[in-house]
Amino acid sequence: RKPKVFLFDEPLSNLDAALRVSMRIELARLHKELGTTMVYVTHDQVEAMTLGTRIAVFNKGRVEQLGAPLALYETPANEFVAGFLGAPRINLVARPDAAADAPALALWQALTQAAPANVQRAGLRAEHLGVQPAGPGIPATVVLAEHLGDASILHLRVAGLPDLLHAKVGAGQGHWSADQAAVLVPDTRWALAFDAQGRLLA
Repeated sequence: RKPKVFLFDEPLSNLDAALRVSMRIELARLHKELGTTMVYVTHDQVEAMTLGTRIAVFNKGRVEQLGAPLALYETPANEFVAGFLGAPRINLVARPDAAADAPALALWQALTQAAPANVQRAGLRAEHLGVQPAGPGIPATVVLAEHLGDASILHLRVAGLPDLLHAKVGAGQGHWSADQAAVLVPDTRWALAFDAQGRLLA
């Protein structure tokens, strides 16, 4: 058979991790070899990012954004798309009030220094949140460190913020543990700004 379109409905959901990787490689090879349109439905953002040439992100039956994987990752149309793509989830920081703790205010100012005046939430992905044991920056405390071998995921508390922040650091960037003091150095070139409705601001 030579159909014009293949439909895959979560084909890898019941496979173990190693087999999922093998099957992703095989499906990508088949797509290139056959040149046939493939519609691939998945809740797994890794599958979407690695297999898709164009991604449609749905939310309650509505298309939130359509485009190339990296375009959606780097320039999400709204907070929903920003939160769907990326592991760990993107850090979203709400505008603090004037009486908030100094670290929260400092982080907000750093993330929104080039943002429009109507920004209500700022976003920064974990790989763009630098963490150091000491030096200039925004003080924080490590709540949990997940060591993955090639990298570590740090979950951090910043005074004045209700939610934890998440940072992804390379294996050679220190050995981190719970309750350890840290300093945040955000790469603000990658900061995203969202309005009160959660839409990306230019």
